[in-house]
Amino acid sequence: MKVGIDLKDHRTQFILHLIASQNEKALSIPQAVESAVFPIFHVIKSGKQPVQIGSCVAIQIGGEHFFFSASHVFDDIGKYKLCIGLGNGEPLAYLGGDRFSSLKGKSGTHSDDPIDASVYHIQEAVPEIIKKDCLTLDDLDLEPRDDFGCVYLAAGFRSKISKTRNNQANTRREALPSRELDDGAYLSLDLDRETHIALFYENQIIKNGRWQTSPIPKGMSGGAIIKISKIPFLPKQYHPEELAARQLLTGITIEQRRERNGKPGILLGTRISKHLALIEKFLPEVLPETWNQLDKEN
Repeated sequence: MKVGIDLKDHRTQFILHLIASQNEKALSIPQAVESAVFPIFHVIKSGKQPVQIGSCVAIQIGGEHFFFSASHVFDDIGKYKLCIGLGNGEPLAYLGGDRFSSLKGKSGTHSDDPIDASVYHIQEAVPEIIKKDCLTLDDLDLEPRDDFGCVYLAAGFRSKISKTRNNQANTRREALPSRELDDGAYLSLDLDRETHIALFYENQIIKNGRWQTSPIPKGMSGGAIIKISKIPFLPKQYHPEELAARQLLTGITIEQRRERNGKPGILLGTRISKHLALIEKFLPEVLPETWNQLDKEN
């Protein structure tokens, strides 16, 4: 349990009630971005069923279809087709395409690549299940600062609860509510807010009024970090803008860091401006001529 936090104290209960109320409000917003998150599978051992190794986010730009994900998810996949779980009892989909990625680290892999961004350009027929849920540029959040203090969700699929049988996947997408780190926490972790988005993810969380160890989000790498616009983590004076609240894709999850040496536990993501910069570099013709918000230095 957290030292110094008494769950029976009425002041603590009041604050927890406020946070729970805001999270519930955020989770009730239409799942426009969550619906675009799909699980990635891969055959780890020859002759075995595919296992879920990560997540990705589907987006359509300029008539082309892409998956945004984390580069380290692709290290084992290599040049094989991308295997996607579609849900609804559908067979796994194997999709060929090209991949644009950030630079590998000193290890020769993306395990130590701090950007860890990949864009998978699908070059085969895209299943209708994916097409209907694809995001567009209007669903993206390119603001490096959130002075409003919105609720955020980390959405993806955990390997522990994903199963395959007879080329079909049994999965469940999850969305974990949290809030963004403040400036001091970014500084203590030596993170650049222009490049990364970091959410608090503590070792212990409160569930049903009790402290519980937070789940290991293995398999959620490559999933979405979503801003719930207009819904603050802690309630402020009501204003009509709340009626326009919606989900926006802010980043792609790349790493979990546990609490250590007084530093907070986090879920770390790469801001989607880095994924768009990869498209601008390798496939610029799909972006609209008026598009001028990319990171030109990537």
